Amino acid sequence: MNLHEKLYSTLTPQQRAVAMFAALARRDDAECDRLNESAPVYTYRAHDLEFRRLLTSSTFMALHTALFIEPEVARYLGCLASMAMLGLDDDVDVDEFNAVQDRFKRIGASVKAYWLAYAETCAGMGIDPDELLRGIGVELSEHARALIGKDVEPDPVLLASASELMGQLAGSVSTARLADS
Repeated sequence: MNLHEKLYSTLTPQQRAVAMFAALARRDDAECDRLNESAPVYTYRAHDLEFRRLLTSSTFMALHTALFIEPEVARYLGCLASMAMLGLDDDVDVDEFNAVQDRFKRIGASVKAYWLAYAETCAGMGIDPDELLRGIGVELSEHARALIGKDVEPDPVLLASASELMGQLAGSVSTARLADS
């Protein structure tokens, strides 16, 4: 081992990078080659990138869904309570009652749209939507389950928007497709 080899073998990554940039600035190709060739070579083991990406993106998608649906369910229950209170009032303002009822319906339609977007994205990935939620430790409330199960027409605008968002959260551009291109 000559003096240069011994010197190069003792360089830290920081020192090697500083020396490399200095050699590049001087346009010293021979020094760049020596620094490059003498850099330690390591073999790393890592989990399959596509597998990890699917786990991570599916988790984000499920969490996002639960964090959207549960507050909507709380608003839905609030509207239900308001309607019940208005119904007890002798001097019910019909316009106010109808406004609360419309809001009640809109919230139900938005929950349905969000759930459908999530469930369809899960189906496209071959994952059961309920199993995914349970798998990450999330359970939708009984009220959310009841709302999802209602025969309600989903809000079409929100359904389209939520479907697009779910596709993005699920990582619709997979590394496998990138490798093919």
